[in-house]
Amino acid sequence: MNRGFEQEQAALFAEWREHLAQGNLPFYEDGLARDSSYWETQPRVLFLLKEVNANQYVDAWNLFDVVGDGSIRDTWTVISYWTHGIHGGGLPWRDVPDATPDNLRKALSKIAVVNVNKCGGGATSIGAELWVAAYRDREFLRRQIRLYAPDIIIAGGTGDIARHLLFEEHWQDWNRHSDTVYWIRPSALETVLVSTYHPQARIEHRKLYEDVLTGLKAAGTLPAKVQG
Repeated sequence: MNRGFEQEQAALFAEWREHLAQGNLPFYEDGLARDSSYWETQPRVLFLLKEVNANQYVDAWNLFDVVGDGSIRDTWTVISYWTHGIHGGGLPWRDVPDATPDNLRKALSKIAVVNVNKCGGGATSIGAELWVAAYRDREFLRRQIRLYAPDIIIAGGTGDIARHLLFEEHWQDWNRHSDTVYWIRPSALETVLVSTYHPQARIEHRKLYEDVLTGLKAAGTLPAKVQG
C-alpha cells in the first residue's frame, strides 16, 4: 500500500469538488475500488476514460459504488478482458476469462480509473464538452494520474486529450502499432500511454483486445508473447 495515498487523494478530491462547486457542478468520484489491490498488482494499470453516464442534477456518486459489484457490463466487460490479459502477461484471447460478475469484480479491484469529465454526461459523450472539461480540470487530472503512479495508462477514446492537454506530447513521437492503437512514453511520467478506441467502440472485442495487448508487447511492457 502506498502510505499516505488515501490522505493525498482525499485532499485532492476535496479541492477539486470545491473548484467545481463554484460553477454549481457535481463531482463524480473515481480512482480506486474499495479494498483495492492496485498497489500490490503489477503492472499498475490506469484507464483514462471519458465520463460517467449520469445526470448532472442528481446527487453525485462514487464510480465504484455503482460498478464495483461487477453487475454492470458494457464498458467494463472489455476493460475486464484487457485487465486480465495484461496481468496474465499477455494471455491469448482464448484464455481470457469470461466477463462474469466475479471476474469483473476481480478486474475492477486491480485497476485505477480516471474519468476526464468528473461532472458526468450522457451515454454518448459530446466531444467539445469533453475537451472543455479536460481543459478546465487539466491540472487536477495531471495530479490525480501522478498520484496513482501507473506503469500503463490506457486512454480509451481519450488519447488526443491525454496527448495535448495532460502530457503535451507531439503526434510524431507516437509509435503506431495498428489502426486502433498508438503508444508513447510521456516524458512527464514514467509510464507507457496507450491510445485506443473507447471500450464500447463498435469493434470486435477480440480485435480490440489483441491490438491493445500486442501494442503493449511492442512497447516492451508485457513479458510474454501474445498469441491468437
